Amino acid sequence: MRSASAADADADAGAGAEADAGAPPPLSKPPRLLEFVEAERPASLTEDQRADVVLTIDVDERGHVADVTVAQSAGAEVDRAAVAAARRFTFEPAEAAGKPVPVRITYVYHFLPKPPPPPPAPAEAAPSAPTAPLVGIVRRKGDRTPIAGVAVIARGATRVVTGDDGRFAFDALPVGPTELQLRSPTTAPVDTTVTLTAGKRMEMTVYVDSKERYASVVRGRRALVETIEQSLRQDEIKYIPGTQGDTLKAVQNLPGVARAPFGIGLLPVWGSSPADTRVFVDGVNIPTLYHFGGLRSTVNSEMVDGLTFVPGGYQVDHGLGLGGIVDVQTRTPRSDGLHGYGQIDLLDGSLMLEGPLTPKLSFAVAGRRSWVDQTLPYFTSNTLQLSPIYWDYQARLTYRPRPADSISAFVLGSDDRLNVLATSKTMSATQAASHTYFHRGILSWTHRLSGGGSFALTSSIGYDVPLQLGIDFGGVTTSLDAHSLGYSTRAVLDLPLRPWLRLDAGVDYEGSRYAQSRAGVARPPVGGAAGTSVGGFGEQSPGSFSGSASGYAAESMTVYPNHVAPFLAGELSFFGQRLTITPQLRMQAISFVGYPGTSDSFTHAYVTIDPRLTMRARVTERVALKGALGLYSQPPSPETLSRVFGNPDLRPLRATHYVLGSDVDITSTLRLELAAFWKEMSNLIVPGAGPDDPVLTNEGRGRAYGGELLIRQQLWRNLFGWAAYTLSRSERRDHADEAWHRYLYDQTHILTLLASYRLPLGFQVGGRFRYVTGDPFTPVVGAYYDSNADIYSPIFGAPFSARLPAFTQLDLRVDKIWTFDRWRISLYLDVQNVTRATNAEAFRYSFDFTVTRPLAGLPLLPIGGVRGDF
Repeated sequence: MRSASAADADADAGAGAEADAGAPPPLSKPPRLLEFVEAERPASLTEDQRADVVLTIDVDERGHVADVTVAQSAGAEVDRAAVAAARRFTFEPAEAAGKPVPVRITYVYHFLPKPPPPPPAPAEAAPSAPTAPLVGIVRRKGDRTPIAGVAVIARGATRVVTGDDGRFAFDALPVGPTELQLRSPTTAPVDTTVTLTAGKRMEMTVYVDSKERYASVVRGRRALVETIEQSLRQDEIKYIPGTQGDTLKAVQNLPGVARAPFGIGLLPVWGSSPADTRVFVDGVNIPTLYHFGGLRSTVNSEMVDGLTFVPGGYQVDHGLGLGGIVDVQTRTPRSDGLHGYGQIDLLDGSLMLEGPLTPKLSFAVAGRRSWVDQTLPYFTSNTLQLSPIYWDYQARLTYRPRPADSISAFVLGSDDRLNVLATSKTMSATQAASHTYFHRGILSWTHRLSGGGSFALTSSIGYDVPLQLGIDFGGVTTSLDAHSLGYSTRAVLDLPLRPWLRLDAGVDYEGSRYAQSRAGVARPPVGGAAGTSVGGFGEQSPGSFSGSASGYAAESMTVYPNHVAPFLAGELSFFGQRLTITPQLRMQAISFVGYPGTSDSFTHAYVTIDPRLTMRARVTERVALKGALGLYSQPPSPETLSRVFGNPDLRPLRATHYVLGSDVDITSTLRLELAAFWKEMSNLIVPGAGPDDPVLTNEGRGRAYGGELLIRQQLWRNLFGWAAYTLSRSERRDHADEAWHRYLYDQTHILTLLASYRLPLGFQVGGRFRYVTGDPFTPVVGAYYDSNADIYSPIFGAPFSARLPAFTQLDLRVDKIWTFDRWRISLYLDVQNVTRATNAEAFRYSFDFTVTRPLAGLPLLPIGGVRGDF
């Protein structure tokens, strides 16, 4: 007698997943049930009764069942029988980013009615009825994904279950019409009839609709659990209004992230400069996450498996930054057939294709090209001409020679060009042209160890042009042409030594050859604040756009940075994993060789010791407390080591992060997260205080402090969304004898409200509202006439003593999806700035600085598009 099905394990991490207290990334591989144990049928169930028990099963990183609880009861005696059987299950472990991780799954244990006894044999044996075999595969409608764990029941009695490849088989069924029933917790029920013919093998494909799940919870974690970490699910965030379906743009809506001017793709996090936040793709740093205006990310969303954002207090497996980290994990290409998509809208067009080349080798390629330079002029004023052009590409090969090994080759690149011309009859003209691009080649190998640990080795090489820039403002021309050849290697070993002890050790290496040619004002006027902005035209010192050519210079330079960092972390768990303490240590060796082969050459080396500690305590089943303390080091960027425009003796920047917070699981899908932070920064790079000082020095100090709140509703009854609020202060002091002043990206209040709801007939609607305190800027309080240059030069007020008006914006999005068996098509309309709010991003000045006018950001921008998937 068979009373339950091993295939009803609801272990798909793709839908219904809820972040744990450690906010894990999505699973790259769900757990798979290897050994099913049939429960003893309780006496309280009659032979013709059916009972379903919903269980919550904790599966550890070795595939063993750590705990089983009842989520939905079918009676005490039935529950005990199901729990006893489930405790003896054995799983193939789940994986996240190639590493085995513990997960929590929802499992439906079925106690089925006993089949009726066969009729008694006649006195004389009759010839057996003819039979025929039936084989098939169950696929999800729209994208043809094979679905595991679907019970296929023939004639209400004979039962098989689809495997990982979605396939099922009956060796012999009676010929003639046969009724099939397909049942699974993850799919809508399907009833169909097939007709079998004697002597013929029948093959069939069944397409089923996915069914939304509201009780399922899947919980995993990274090898090192961050104190503040946000992991986002692609199937939800791709429909966030204002993102145009771009998964990676969701980071801009999370707490702790300040809004960048003009909505450009910078990430100022917790009061730090955008340059202090590092972006990684599969463990490799990339210079740019977003294209022009933050309209698109530089990595195709369909290539992404998971996205993790840590605003501060992050662990020792990452370094070289004082701000946060964005960790993008790409996915393995599909191996169940050829798939792809095409998308076109007012911004750009993109394509992707993926599938298997051999049983062990799969591929994926994607590309995008913009035409927003042709459509944007219809939505901007005649006095502001924007001509952005961008494109990107990705290609990946993944080879699995053995179940324990995965080898991947990944290449990606991005290119952005932007021309800006702001003209007016009464205002001074501003003209700028920029070009930035990068290319990366990444080779990685992951090996799963027999004891449940893993080893990962990743190497990369890349060519970057961080910026080619030309600006003409107030009669002064500034130009910059920088390029870099970079290379890196990263090795990480993850070892579960004891049930209460996990060890993570590794080494990071990053090196490059950086070269630049630059012309412009070499030294800003003495006495100004670093990062002072003339109404928002970037982080410029007073006088950079002053109209005076005093101190104009030109230079070419070459620098070889090399940074290596061994790191070690031990994760200790106590009291049944209710308390986790993670002491860590990262030793960062930073070195530079500049102007090699010339009389101006220099060599500098620095070693910093960065100890860090995180703690997490689960007070109750729904409440957890968390904290972090750590030191962080960041090398000066190569361009600041210039003998003309900077200082070759600059030292590494330093910061200390303090974090204290709490997570509250209000329901199984609704979570409240609170965090308070304090960040102390030293050795910040600022202009020299006197005419005899270097152009740049390490005398700057900074501090940022505040709190953030996130209320996040996971997908529940077709609704998901979140409310994020940050209250913070960011200040700087350039020299010891100067007062503290507000930082360029200091934004007191940052509020984001967003929600999306799935309607019947394939419709989905959503909205996003943002309110952000205006950026500080240094006002112009007067001007004087420079007779030598025949222009007016501004007189600045106190650094950052004025603010731009507050930013408000409402975005709406509507999607309509038509799903067919083998493909699907969708239409969408994503409207930014529905209320046509005129948000001042900067101020423009008349030629004599007596008249100011706001320079507005993006206007009402409706972005409609169509997409097809197969």
